[in-house]
Amino acid sequence: MSDELVELARRASALAVLRDGALDRRELQERLGVSRPTAHRFTRSFEDQGLVERSSGELSLTPMGEVVAEAVAEFRRTVETARRVEPVFEVVSDGDPAFVREAFGDATVTTAEPGDPYRGVRRFMSLVEDSERLRGVDPTAIHPLHLDGLHARIVAGMETDAIFLPDVVESLLESNPDRAHEAFESGNLTLRVHDDIPFGLTLCDDRIGIGLYDDETGLLKTYIDTASPTAREWAEDVYADYRDESTLLSEHSELSELLPVEPETND
Repeated sequence: MSDELVELARRASALAVLRDGALDRRELQERLGVSRPTAHRFTRSFEDQGLVERSSGELSLTPMGEVVAEAVAEFRRTVETARRVEPVFEVVSDGDPAFVREAFGDATVTTAEPGDPYRGVRRFMSLVEDSERLRGVDPTAIHPLHLDGLHARIVAGMETDAIFLPDVVESLLESNPDRAHEAFESGNLTLRVHDDIPFGLTLCDDRIGIGLYDDETGLLKTYIDTASPTAREWAEDVYADYRDESTLLSEHSELSELLPVEPETND
């Protein structure tokens, strides 16, 4: 049986073509781009297994062939999904049994390249531009190249609730006091602090995203986002857990003193 399964997986393309409708052997050969002997081997094997029947010179799937063809197609989709979001599996799924891999089957995967290390950040910012609300958990600070854009969206009205590591919050506030003051003054920014954040998670209006970072450079190396309702449900639960375990910046014993202070005015 195992050899039969391997053979079906190898000949998945032939089954997929026959799912579209009956074909004669020459048409099947042309659609697959294979030689005549190869097409003959495919059809003979499928007939022997009861997956294909011949009528008026054309080949079509039998009822059992339809079931097997769908099962093989689903297997291929599962493998393709695993390959597309493999980086997420390595970081997220091992420690989170609620993570649903299939929910990321149609995800957009954006990976940094040697000549373009900020592809993932740009993809994230493109989602932020169309979002009225942003929630996130992140182990690193926003890159300076995109900080202005994010600050502008917050000041313009985007409700933002972000959870960072303590040193990231400290760096953000000390390096950008003016931006921080404007963002907090707008009433649209809430910062929280958490001590253990292994990956980034963003929740925009229409899509959720997972960010994976390079351990040495701290740069975003892969950003995977999806509009899947199942993925959204998972992300909402993860974010809620981090939110419950985090500390509001205003209540943090060491970092609260970094909050912008209204300048004194002389009446």
